[in-house]
Parts: sequence; C-alpha cells; structure tokens
Amino acid sequence: MKRIIMSLLCLSLLVFAMTGVAQAGQGRMGGMGDPYGLLSDESDFLIHPAKIANGEGIKFYGHYRFTYTDVTNWDYDSDWLTPFGVVYYHYDTSGQEYNHNALLGAATPLGPGRFGIFFTYDGMRGDYDGDEDIFGISNFSEYDLSSDFDSFALRLLYGLPIGGFHLGGEVQFGYRHEANETWIQLTDLSAGIMNYPWGGSRPWLNLSPFMFPYDSSYWETLLKGSLEGTVGPLDLEFTLRGGFVFAGDNEWAYDYQQPAGNSVAGINLDGDVNGWGIGGDLWVRYPVDTFVLPFLVRIDYQSKTRDGDAEGYGGLAGFFYNYEQETRNLHLEAGGGIEKALSQNARVAAGLYYNYLQGRENLRQWGIEGVPFTNEHDGYPAATEHRVMFRLAGEAELSPMVTLRMGLVPFYGWVREDFTYYYSSSNYTDDISLSGSRWGIGGSLGGSVEFGNFTMEPFINGGWQQIDLSGDGEETTAGVVTDLLGMDLSRDEWYIGGGCSFLYDMP
Repeated sequence: MKRIIMSLLCLSLLVFAMTGVAQAGQGRMGGMGDPYGLLSDESDFLIHPAKIANGEGIKFYGHYRFTYTDVTNWDYDSDWLTPFGVVYYHYDTSGQEYNHNALLGAATPLGPGRFGIFFTYDGMRGDYDGDEDIFGISNFSEYDLSSDFDSFALRLLYGLPIGGFHLGGEVQFGYRHEANETWIQLTDLSAGIMNYPWGGSRPWLNLSPFMFPYDSSYWETLLKGSLEGTVGPLDLEFTLRGGFVFAGDNEWAYDYQQPAGNSVAGINLDGDVNGWGIGGDLWVRYPVDTFVLPFLVRIDYQSKTRDGDAEGYGGLAGFFYNYEQETRNLHLEAGGGIEKALSQNARVAAGLYYNYLQGRENLRQWGIEGVPFTNEHDGYPAATEHRVMFRLAGEAELSPMVTLRMGLVPFYGWVREDFTYYYSSSNYTDDISLSGSRWGIGGSLGGSVEFGNFTMEPFINGGWQQIDLSGDGEETTAGVVTDLLGMDLSRDEWYIGGGCSFLYDMP
C-alpha cells in the first residue's frame, strides 16, 4: 500500500510538471509503422483499457513524437465558361506543418485490478502561403493561411479480471483549441481581407476550398468500456467509446481593409461549439499452427457544430449577421493479416485493410444588409474515399538488450468531392463534382534498448502522399444554366519525423 501511495504522489508531480503530452503511439509500434491490431503491444491498453489488467507492478511510461510535413504543392484551378468567354482562376499554395504528440503516465496495482493515469498532448501548427492568377494576370493577389490545433487530456484507466475475462474502462477529460485563419490581399496592397466569410466561386475572395476560418475552444469528455478475453481459440478485444463537447466558445473575426492595414469594415461573430462522437474497436487473433491471423474492425463517427452572430462595425455597422458550420466525419476500417515467428527472436507480420472515409462540411451564413441574404455551402465539400492499405512490419532481437524493427505502409484511395454553393441575393447556385485518387507510402525504422528495468524505444519515419482531383459542374441562376464550371484540386506532401518512448518498471 505504501508503494501505491508513493507511486500516485510521483504521478501527480509528473502530471503537473508537464507542459504538454500524446495519443497511443508508443516507440515499438512507431518503429513498425503503427500496426495496431496487426501485432500485439503493451501500449494496446491505451486503445482497449481492459488490457491494462495484464500488467504487473508499477510502471512509468513516457513518449514523444514529432513530425514535419512539407506541403510542396496545394493548388486549385477554377475555369468558368461564360457567355462572355472563359474566365480562369489559379491558386498556387505551399507550406509546412509541425505535429507534436506526447504522453506521460503510469500504471499501478489498485484493489483487484490495475489503475492508470496519463496526461497527453497533441498539437499541430500549419502555415501556408500562395498567390492567385486571374483574368490572365499573374500574381493578382497573395494570401496566407494558418491552421493551429492543441489538445490536452487527462486519461484515467482501470482494468480488472472477472470470470476469466478482463473488464476495463477509461474516463478522459480534454481541452481543445482549434483555429483557422485566412488572409488575402491584392498585390498592390490596395485592399485586404481577413477571414472572408462569404465565398462561392467569386474572384480573389474564394479561399474556402482550402479552409473555413474559425477560432474555437472547448472542453470534451470521452468514456470507454472494454472487454478482453478468450473464446475457444480466439483472443478478443472489444471497446466501445463515446464522448461529447461542452463549455465551447467560438469566434469568427472578419475584417476588410482598404488599403491593406487600414480597417474599414468587419464582423466579430461570437457563438458556441457543440459536438459528439461514438465509435468502437473489435480485434480478433486466431492462432493456426505456427501462424496467428489477426483481424480488426474499427468505426468512428464525429459531429461538431460551430455558430455565431454579431452586428457589423465600420461600413457594416447596423447590419446583423449569423452563421452555422457543421462538420461530420465517418471512418470505417476493416481487415486482417498474418503474423509469423521466423525464429525465437524474430517475427514478421503483414495485413491488408479497407478504409471508408466520409466527411461533410456545411456552412450557412445569413443576415441583413438592407435586405435579408443567405450564403449556403451545403457540402463544401461532401467527400468520400475508398482506401486500400497494406501493412508490413517486422522485428528481430539482436541481443537480450537490443531489438531492431521496420515497417512499410503503402496505400491507394479513390476519392470523390462535391462542392455546392448557393447565394440568395443573386439567386445562383454552383455545383461541382470532382473525382480522382489519393496515394502514398510511409516507412519506419526503430528499435529497443534495455538497461535493467529501463527500456528506451527510439524510431524514425518518413513518407510521401499525393491527392489529385478534377471535375466539372455548372452555375444556374433562377434555375437556368448560365455558366459551365471546371475545377482541379491537388496536394503533394512529404513528411519526416521520429520520436522515442520510455518505460521504467519499478522493482
């Protein structure tokens, strides 16, 4: 009991000493391309809390991971065939992203089971810039985009054996901050706009295919229930999870400047954030002779709504505005593979997985500028992707102290995106449908070094990803086709990163 009390006191000091920490991405798995569900790992209890009951004694865990992504090409082209000729817009963008993930915590015996406390941090900083060519004029305007994300969470886990099975649960409390900001200015600096809130396919203002602006902060709670055990020859792990957003705050600050640097009109929309999510994981491992056949099914659904309202200022004083933005995402993954021990000190695993990804971004803005108006992005975009992913992972023990690992993850996806925009004042609607592919490949190298009760697991990874979509559509005014539209979207990026996990097993 004295050891438990000392352990919890140390945990408390560690949690309050940390400025940031991450999701389940432990070093052993990071060195093999994160093959969760394909190979078993001690860190699986961060996905299935029931598995924490398998441990013994008091253990301390630490993990940090950094990933740098270079977005070399993030462009879109828009062509308009109008009664007056062809109008062409081209947006040429590039930038960088910086991702940080960290975790710190411990697991200890408590009552008939085991208790774990972890503090995690996930963060991203994205900065991009570009220029726009329109009407045959090169570099007509310039723009900057930024996307930031911070997530802090306290995770409490508990698992215990009951009737031949392990039952477990997790309670997670998190604080999130998410922000997108857009800035576009004419090259001659005669005008500039921060977070332009309307859009559609209108010249020099349309950054919405890249991102919608917002600045959101909210609290979130997540609950998990988990079961682990064997049924006949099958080893099963099953977890259900669900959560919701509360105490959310959202802002959208739009500012028009003429010239750039001199604010003449704007809106500071203020509102709330609401949302919820649900999901689950089922992992099955079936031993056959010298092989193990692992299977998994994962599903996640999330819905988040931001809103706001305000009276304009400057040239928009006396006018009133409202908006609501809804984001919905569905991710389904299913597949399996094979794991084989090549010798007492080496193993290899390979698996094939199908992923179905569906996302929808809806944005509706309305207000009164003399007369009521509505801007509605209904599915902007509405996206679906069918992705096939192959995982190859292996590890070999060179000595009782040193183990080497590798992983390879290529994938290919078939993508469709639909953009719909309606503007009531002119009574026109834009509809564009795009299709194409997303493909990529990633590789990882890692290892373990053991020093008595202390284990260190460093790893590095890198890869490439590309998406290329194209399609066409039409603009209708009062139900009559007035323009034919075309659009191309592309994004190329490479990434490199690495990290290290630490495990200390208290004697």
